[in-house]
This record gives sequence, structure tokens and C-alpha cells, in this order.
Amino acid sequence: MADIKSLFLDHVAQVVGSASALVIDRAEGNYLYDPEGKAYLDFISGISVANLGHGHPTVVASVLEQVKKHMHVMVYGEFAIGPQAKLAQKTLEKLHPCMDRVYFVNSGTEAIEASMKIAKKYTGRSQFISFKNSYHGSTHGSLSIQGSDKYKGGYYPLLPDTMQANFNDFAVLKQITSKTAGVVIECIQAGSGYIPADPVWIKAVRARCREVGALMILDEIQTGMGRTGPWFAHLDYGFCPDIMCLAKAYGGGLPLGAFVAPEHIMKVIQADPILGHITTFGGNPVSCAASLGVFEALESSPELMADIPAKAQHIRDVLVHPSIERISGKGLMYCLWLKPEIDGFAVIARLEKEGLITNSFLFAENAIRITPPLTITNEELDRGLKLILRVIEELTA
Repeated sequence: MADIKSLFLDHVAQVVGSASALVIDRAEGNYLYDPEGKAYLDFISGISVANLGHGHPTVVASVLEQVKKHMHVMVYGEFAIGPQAKLAQKTLEKLHPCMDRVYFVNSGTEAIEASMKIAKKYTGRSQFISFKNSYHGSTHGSLSIQGSDKYKGGYYPLLPDTMQANFNDFAVLKQITSKTAGVVIECIQAGSGYIPADPVWIKAVRARCREVGALMILDEIQTGMGRTGPWFAHLDYGFCPDIMCLAKAYGGGLPLGAFVAPEHIMKVIQADPILGHITTFGGNPVSCAASLGVFEALESSPELMADIPAKAQHIRDVLVHPSIERISGKGLMYCLWLKPEIDGFAVIARLEKEGLITNSFLFAENAIRITPPLTITNEELDRGLKLILRVIEELTA
């Protein structure tokens, strides 16, 4: 039988012309391991998915307990499934009381799609405003509001009546009008290099949406579950959105997304017509059990979120080099912007060979993604950061 790398390259559809094809045999804690046992320190957490690292015992135990009971029994929305009901309650415990309904889906892009449907039906409008260099998924509706034309080529026509404004630019307040169904926004714009929203600006957007009757759809897909310090990034900003979208770390490594809203907004999918949004596997009980395990693990180890500010400061303090242009981000999600004389992709490839997993961004040119698990130790963090500096130094020598 062919080796795994050959099978991957020969039979799995590729989305880039030169995939790393690093073979991962297992993952444990903050490390990935290849078939020869070589350890790779994970500095991206599967793009903000593995907030607790890999194979966390609380999450694994929760999954195994549910697997023994049942894995799938009925399309979403008909039966009362224990892990779904408990997870909805647990999610709402961490949010402002204005939120009181959760709908489970399979991924972040589906949460965005469903939120857009709800905004159109609730408001009776069709216009959506998103932001340049934003990414909310790759399905048709999400692609339509993506903040760059680069990845839209070949897929037109997309949804009409969409526009992209400049992030952190107050000019958007005039663009949000009585024609706007929804404004899709992030507290930290992920695809552009982890750019934090100006607190005054994002609260002004919130107020403007309320003024004209548009819904504020908040994408917390990468920032949720403690990634920036609080349970969800908007809690640091002091506002409540109309709809909030979750995925990635929310599922603890299994496919799970959700959108959360007040009952008076969510109820529009209940009638005229019924079944306003359905999904066969949304709220899969095993995925929900994994998410409950994540909540339990974070609640029982409060230091994981409490230590984030100190770790964030250490990242900023250590990553100083003439070839580093700047650093952007918050919590444990950072973008390392490199100067033109060094190729970011070459740095990423070299770091992988040296045993450190990093990644790039869609809309941040020549930059490196740093999003380690919240469980990363100070020693591991320091070792990874110093390796980045060493590789940069060697490639610029």
C-alpha cells in the first residue's frame, strides 16, 4: 500500500499547488507528531481550533461518554438531545442576558449563512455590509461578503446588494442605512492579520445598526472560547450584538458551529415558512459533548485565560528584529508582519522543518500567524518565539 503522503497527494483534492503534506500520525498536548515520532510544537492550534491543545482528557472523556450513548438520532430541531440542551444553556451563561437562543450548525460559514438569512427575513431588507480584507467562510453567501475580490474570481454571480467598507473607518456609519439588513463584523479582523477593532468605532457601528434597524452580525468564530482573554472577544468591548456566530474552538476539535440571538429574532425561522434553517448534522451530540468538555476544562482551569495577558506581552517583548515590521493582535492571536527583504513563506517552511508549526494569512501579505493553544507553557512559548527569531536571522544573514 502507498504511504500516507502519496495517498494524500494522489487522492485528496488540493486547494494549493504546493501543499506541505506533513504527515501527522498523532497529536498530544501542544504537539503534533509525525510517523517517525518527531515532535512539532503547535503555534496555530489548527487555526484557533485547538484552544486546549490536542487530546485534552476532559474533552476526550466527554466525547467517549456520549459515543457510548448515541452519535446521531434525528435531524436537528425535532428531538430534545441532552448535549445540545446543556450546551445551549452553558453558552448563554457566558453571554449578556440579551442572548437567549442558540442554533447549532456544522461550521462557521454555515453560521454566517444562516445569520444572513435571518437578517433578511427579520428586517425585510437585502443589503449586507461587511469589511475589506474580512473572511467569513467560502460558501456562496459568505464568499459574497468576503472583503477581497482575490478569492471570488470564477464564482460570479454572487449575492447582489453587498458592499465592503473600511475596517475601523467611521465613514461606514453613513453607509449603514434603512436599506441595510445586516452588518457582518469582527472584534478582531482575522483574515487581515488580527487587526483589533477600535472600541469607540465598533460601539458606534452597534449604535448605528440599532438606530436604522439593521442587525449587527458578530463573527466570533476565531476569537471565541477564551482566545483573546474573556470567553468571547466582544465582552471586552462592552456591547451585545444582534446575532453572534461561533465555530472553531467551540467544538473542541470536532465540527460544530452556532449562531446565537434573542428569541424575537431567532423565531423568524419557525414559521412562514416552517423549517427556516435546517441541517442534518448541526448540533451533533458528540460534537456538543466535546464543546461541553471545553467549557468544563476552561472553567476548572481559570488560569488558562487569566495568564493570557502576560503571555501576550511576552510575545510582543520577544519578537523584536530588524526584519519584523510590526505585530498586530490581541490575547493569543498575533500577526507577525515581515519586511519585504524576507519571504514569510520561506520562514514558515523553515520553521516546520525545525519543528514549529506556523501559518500565513489570506489578506496579510508577508506575515506569520501565531495562535498557540491556551495551554502552551511559558517555556514552550519562549522556545517557539526564539526559534522564529533564529530562523529570521539565518534567512536574512
